[in-house]
Amino acid sequence: MKTTLAALWSAAVFCLGLAACGGGGGSGGGGGLGAPPAFGADAPSSSAMLRAPGDEEAPSLTAQAATSPGLDVQAVTSRLNAEDPRNGIYYVYAADGTNGTRQKLGVNFGTRSYTLTDSQGRATSGTFSEDATEPGTYVFASDRITSTVNTARFRLTPDAIVGAFPFEKPWSNPVSYQVMPFVAARAFVTDPAQLAGTYNRFGVSRNSNGTSDSQILAMRISGGGQTLEMCFDNTIYRIESCPVASKRTYAITASPDFVWTAINIVSPSDLLQFRMARIGGQNVWLSGGYTDAAPNVHVFRVGLQDSPDWPKIRYIGASTEGSWGSNVFDATTSVRTAITPEGVTGELSLPFAPMGGPQGIRSLNATGQKKYYAIQNGVLSVIVGTRNPDTQGYIQINLFKEALDARSGRYTVFATNGTEQALDIDFDTRRYTMTAPGGDATTGSFSEDPNDPGTYIFANERITTALNTARFRTKSGAIVGGFPFALFKSVPVVYAVQPFIAARSFVTDRRELAGTYDVIVAAGGSNNLTHPGAYWQFYIDAAGTVARQCHPTTAACLPAASLGDYAISPGMSPGIWLFTQNGKASFAVRVAHINGRRVMLQISESYSPYVDPSSPLFPYPIWMLTTGLQQPTDVASPVYWPAMRMHIASTGGTFGTAYVDATRYATSYSRPDGTPGSLALEMQGVSGNFQVREGIDSTGKRYQLAQNGVIALMQAAPPFDNLHIGLAD
Repeated sequence: MKTTLAALWSAAVFCLGLAACGGGGGSGGGGGLGAPPAFGADAPSSSAMLRAPGDEEAPSLTAQAATSPGLDVQAVTSRLNAEDPRNGIYYVYAADGTNGTRQKLGVNFGTRSYTLTDSQGRATSGTFSEDATEPGTYVFASDRITSTVNTARFRLTPDAIVGAFPFEKPWSNPVSYQVMPFVAARAFVTDPAQLAGTYNRFGVSRNSNGTSDSQILAMRISGGGQTLEMCFDNTIYRIESCPVASKRTYAITASPDFVWTAINIVSPSDLLQFRMARIGGQNVWLSGGYTDAAPNVHVFRVGLQDSPDWPKIRYIGASTEGSWGSNVFDATTSVRTAITPEGVTGELSLPFAPMGGPQGIRSLNATGQKKYYAIQNGVLSVIVGTRNPDTQGYIQINLFKEALDARSGRYTVFATNGTEQALDIDFDTRRYTMTAPGGDATTGSFSEDPNDPGTYIFANERITTALNTARFRTKSGAIVGGFPFALFKSVPVVYAVQPFIAARSFVTDRRELAGTYDVIVAAGGSNNLTHPGAYWQFYIDAAGTVARQCHPTTAACLPAASLGDYAISPGMSPGIWLFTQNGKASFAVRVAHINGRRVMLQISESYSPYVDPSSPLFPYPIWMLTTGLQQPTDVASPVYWPAMRMHIASTGGTFGTAYVDATRYATSYSRPDGTPGSLALEMQGVSGNFQVREGIDSTGKRYQLAQNGVIALMQAAPPFDNLHIGLAD
């Protein structure tokens, strides 16, 4: 994006104006998941097959009541007579709906044996063994397995087993078997108050004619656990946004054997039964089966509580295609590495994207042919296919294996060469990819500096200097450092280490934009020649609809002092905000969440206002990095200049350390040629601008500094390096 610069900072210039499902399928198209099965919101549970048959094993050995959010594993152990605490009976919910026969799985780790039994007493037994190549995964031995690879496996977490088993295929004649995912639990909520919450529920159904279907919806349990609301619509709404015509309300009552019965308050024939398992400290809705009224449809449903949290985690589990493998989730990508019953191994990477509905649901491969939705809660992850011929009826269920480095993922990079780039970084494999506009990418590894813990060094073929100063540090939500970018307008292209700020969490609710920002603009010319910067203040109203630009020396950014007002509107992508003046978009910014602070960021290309049109240099292109530091609202005084130690990168290709407090700034650094450098400044305040100060060196030169306790910026007078970016240690 190119913009026009109205004014840049100099001794007397302060203003800058830049001219310039319930079946729902989300946003429509082939992703619609349609309406629920014809027999109601779920399989009605009037059939005895979904009720306790009366000949259950002793309750003390089969399951426990989850009367508090945290389950006492020691109590479970004692109830099992000091045997392996994993031993016992688990209630099975299988993805092909065969749990309609009330199956239970008994496991004994002393004998490494299992028995799967239905309510009629029919049982299949065998042994299991640990997979030597994947500790914690156990393989079922069964004569039902005839495939090249046995993908009937399972993993455990306290009071739950998640895996795949060769269940009898419904309606098969002669009888055949298929490996299908299942969730088996033995700890269930019995206190209605603990049912409360907002949930996202995924499900699949199997029909006797051989077809399958998918279902996704939002639901809420409230009123002390007595009221259930579900949203059945072709759009996946948040439950609070569900159209009245699409919402169904049920009254919940307790039933025997840890079951809850929900009856539609308008249509009593519409009823369902479910259990609320406690798995890894989380509520998990489990329901399914079939009924005498609709024996030709078997269903399976699993629901997780809605949450915006999306940690980077490796899960392991099974899919309805019979595969077994791991799935790594991060903020932007699902990477599935699996093996099929035929012995085919592979890795599939698909992109996540927000889908505009419940916070805890993300679309997966939304622009591809095969589309899915995903939920996770840090214990379980579930992926379901959308309602189209390519994916309907597909479900994948995985159990937590390990938390991966939360810093990994995709970051938006604001690079001091006029470009916005993407950094994909994995702290577990120590690999990265930096992608420039147009798709030009460079990939490499990085390693921690043994002499400076917490500092990481990029390895890249672009670096040919005596010292590699391409290094970075991290904070929650941000990476700051230097990278070998192509120098701005260099012909031929020249690479040199340049500073950057990278963030991955941006304000999407306009109300979070509110506040006063001290805005620093740094700029550079062709081949990174130095150029004057600018600074001013932005005041954004509480509703996040109007931005007022003011001189930085104004104590309060009042309408009478405004240099210009801008209307704020959402951009083309979530997190981008357009500032419009007189109906014309002036510029676009993002506001990042960085370690509890809000930081306004924009990188762009413009033209210098200091080059006369008659000059042979006109028009003179420049890059600009706009950084706005929001003033804090939780301090008694607007003065905010905390002391901090930091690491810094500069447009001179240097990397080093610095310290700043109310009276001084001191830095020492290394240049790419290996030589050291240092600078010491005496600090003084700038009238009316409490996050921006001036530094004066021993020769009387002035430098401009801004900081918020996390991010620091210093603009230096030529010939010293134009911009330093620091990240607090």
